[in-house]
Amino acid sequence: MADYTAPLFQVTGLASGIDWGQMIDKMMEAARKPEEFWQAEKDTLELKVGLYNEFSAYLKTLRSSISPLKLSGTFTAKEAELTPLSPTTDPSSVLAITATPEAEINRYEIEVLQKAAAEMRISNPLSGILGDADITDSYFYIKVGDMRAKVNLHPADTLSDVAARINEAVDESTDEALPIQARVFDNRLVIESTQTGTEAAFSLEDEYPQGTLAKLGLDLDDPDHHISAQDAKLVVDGVSVTRSSNEISDLIQGLTLNINGVGKVRADIVLDAQNAVESIQSFVEAYNDTMDWINVRLQEEKVKEPKSELEAQRGLLRGDSILWQAKAHLRQIVANPLSLDGFSQLSQIGITTESIDYGKSGKLEFDTDKFMAAMTEDPQSVADLVNGVANKFESYLANMVDAVPVAIGGSTAPRGRVPSQIQNLQEQIRSIDKRIADFEERLSIRQRGLYEQFSQMENTLAQLNQQASWLASVLGILSSANTASNS
Repeated sequence: MADYTAPLFQVTGLASGIDWGQMIDKMMEAARKPEEFWQAEKDTLELKVGLYNEFSAYLKTLRSSISPLKLSGTFTAKEAELTPLSPTTDPSSVLAITATPEAEINRYEIEVLQKAAAEMRISNPLSGILGDADITDSYFYIKVGDMRAKVNLHPADTLSDVAARINEAVDESTDEALPIQARVFDNRLVIESTQTGTEAAFSLEDEYPQGTLAKLGLDLDDPDHHISAQDAKLVVDGVSVTRSSNEISDLIQGLTLNINGVGKVRADIVLDAQNAVESIQSFVEAYNDTMDWINVRLQEEKVKEPKSELEAQRGLLRGDSILWQAKAHLRQIVANPLSLDGFSQLSQIGITTESIDYGKSGKLEFDTDKFMAAMTEDPQSVADLVNGVANKFESYLANMVDAVPVAIGGSTAPRGRVPSQIQNLQEQIRSIDKRIADFEERLSIRQRGLYEQFSQMENTLAQLNQQASWLASVLGILSSANTASNS
């Protein structure tokens, strides 16, 4: 802010006896009166910017709440409810089922007869080297289907060396790695398939009978040394099913079965409406919070002598057209029917405007019982309706809060109406700042001119005082001379 500053320790009015420095200060103070109005106007604009930012935050929260409502899966999600059909059977120990929205609502009886298992061979314990088991330079083969790999052995090898060699083994013809893995556990070599099922079973072939495999115990078929590969076997609604894996996703559309053990269960595929209910509740809460804020700002009155910023904000948006139109448009989206074959209005699925005071607040009520009845009747129709309404909200809210610049003529402006309004207010604030700065510059020039004028006047008066003093001294001399001559 420009301001003329007089020299330090300047004493004004020595010649004139008038404190014109104080006079100029009072003149400048009076001249600055318009700035008080401009500053008050600026303060009001800044408070409005804060209020519109609050409004934008409420709209953005509302916009976030509709994101799950735009997903069809929110309303068509399914889940499996399992009931044991075998005494003292925990259904989760038999089966776990994951359902997608594509699954049909149905009931199945599923009996698991056998889990799929991977082939496994376990050696005798050996803590030292192969030579301790009387093994010389030799080899054996691992076969998986049409694949075969050769594993070389040496007397100085440990079981860890053998495991590493097995893990590096590749098919003799294709150099493709075998679906086999080996490890050492409790000083025993464990060789197992990486996949379950009989098709992934492997066999070991020695170079001669009673050779290396026999010395390691890898040819034994007792439970301590061998676990046979087996397929999963189950009966679904009386139909026998065999699969190589315990995870079955190609049996019933939309369902993935994970076999955990043997037993019999009943699986009811039902709607999973919890996510839908929670999503609707979040939307209604965000919508009502927005309506509450709009209603308060539209109706509150100004505080005559505000003592805080909160009090100063009151009434600034009373009757504001942006807020009125936003409230009307939001209510219109909720109330207007869509052109759909099934449900076409939110009121049909339990989302209605509250009846208090004839619904003037515009707030919503959510009847979960009515919503669940609609979901049970036609979940896809509910999904279509809510998706359609959510998309209308998305389009409107984007036009309200998006700050992405768009070209307008030869300039750019935010797409959203609220950011555009905020930008307009900020431009007014900058204009006031410039007006005050320009005004201060003019006052500084005026103040400097006044100081120069009064200083010049002071100098002139000083000269006149000197001349008066000289004349007075001359007159005194003349008077003294006359008196002397007369005497």
